[in-house]
This record gives sequence, C-alpha cells and structure tokens, in this order.
Amino acid sequence: MSPAVESMVAVTYVRDIAAARSLYELLGFREHSEGRAETSAWLAMEHGSHSILLTSTRPSLDLPQLPLLFYFFYDDLEAVLADLETAGVEVVRLGRAPHAEGGEARVADPDGNTILLGQRQRPATAASGAEPGTSRFSLLRESAAAVAAGGGPGTGCQVIEPDGRPCQALAEVRLADPAGTAIWACISHAEEVLVMVPGAFVASEGDGGIAGFLARRHG
Repeated sequence: MSPAVESMVAVTYVRDIAAARSLYELLGFREHSEGRAETSAWLAMEHGSHSILLTSTRPSLDLPQLPLLFYFFYDDLEAVLADLETAGVEVVRLGRAPHAEGGEARVADPDGNTILLGQRQRPATAASGAEPGTSRFSLLRESAAAVAAGGGPGTGCQVIEPDGRPCQALAEVRLADPAGTAIWACISHAEEVLVMVPGAFVASEGDGGIAGFLARRHG
C-alpha cells in the first residue's frame, strides 16, 4: 500500500506578498506562518485544511509566462463574491456548470493569475430556469450544429491537452479573441477556453464578424 498523502500545499511566486495576501484574505485564507531572508520571503496561509504558500525573491525570478490556475469551491459563493466586489475586486460571473451548480466566477490575483471560484451544490433558494453558464453551453452546441451543417471544418481540435498531447476529438466550433487569434476546438475545449481566456468568443468561419453581420442586416 502506498503511503497516505497527509496534505497538499499550492505554491505560487508573487511580486508583492502584501498585495497578494490582501486578495487571499478576501477568499478566507489567514496567515499561518511567514519568514524573510535577505533575498526571499514567504507567507503560508490556511483556510480550514487547505493551504497556500506565497513566496517572492529579490531580484524576481525569470519565470515563463505560464497561466497559473487555482480553483476554490465554497459552500456560499455569493457571500465570497460580495466581499470581493465590496473590496473593489473585478468579478466575472460565469453562470452555472455541471461541476458548479451553485455558480461559478473568475477573478485575477495581483500577478494576473486566474482564480476560479465555484459552489458545487445549487442553493435551495435558487430559482429554476436557464442560467448564463447553461446558455453559453447551448450557444456552443448551436454553433457546432451550424458548422456541421456546412460540412464541418475538416480538422481536429487545435487545443493541446495539459500533458502536451494533441486533442483527439474533431473540431466543432471556431473561437477567437480580440487580439485576432483564432482556433478550431471541440465543444469540451471550447468551453474551457471561454472560461479561461478573457474576451474569447465564438467566431464565424468568415472574416466579416459582427460588422459583416450588420452589413447584411442593413444591406
């Protein structure tokens, strides 16, 4: 039998521990211990049995710009979001998803890292009906159906799996962002991109975009 894992600590490098600390305190984490040396500093924070470690160095480490993602589940998401918004933190509400029936939201820490917040169970007081997250998924399905009706893109999903393997699924929808980058993705990866990439949207196959649509409407 393998030895049991007793705990897991998420570690992230930050430029300013004090600034990062303020955000994680809004998420319910409190200081456990801290330390400083001539060229480094660290702060351990806990929330119940969950731990994170904020650390910084002088000079700063030359780290590649890879996205770091934390996902925290809460039993009362709206209370957490209210605290964040009161403190002036920008909160992007993502609606509800199968893994977060009580809601899902996205914030960024002072270093630009993405933090997703969710609630697994739908609150008993939540009204039934369509939710923003459900609408987003429905839109992807409708877009995929339109692409398929036109013969399909004839390519595979262009999103790489976290372990570096190419996705084996067929592409179903086209996504783009304000910078002009466009890819074909399967429904599953399209949903992930729309959550993770600020400003990402479902794009048409042509280059006309919204301007082309409006031109056709008013032409």
